[in-house]
Amino acid sequence: MQQDKEKTITLRSFSDIMDAKAMQMTLSEYGIESFLKDENVLGMDPVAGVELKVFEKDKEAAWRIINTN
Repeated sequence: MQQDKEKTITLRSFSDIMDAKAMQMTLSEYGIESFLKDENVLGMDPVAGVELKVFEKDKEAAWRIINTN
């Protein structure tokens, strides 16, 4: 299955872009690809925050990582 056709899920929402980017970097260190949604809202707080998304297949591993960091 190609990654661009895989379903993504919101793993967690952050109110601070720097926290979201830090967690994204941590996931990357463990080999988990992630994406940030609403990271480019210039100087405005998105209503739902910045969403950290991962591929559904990586959901369980990503949860373990973010719950230990």
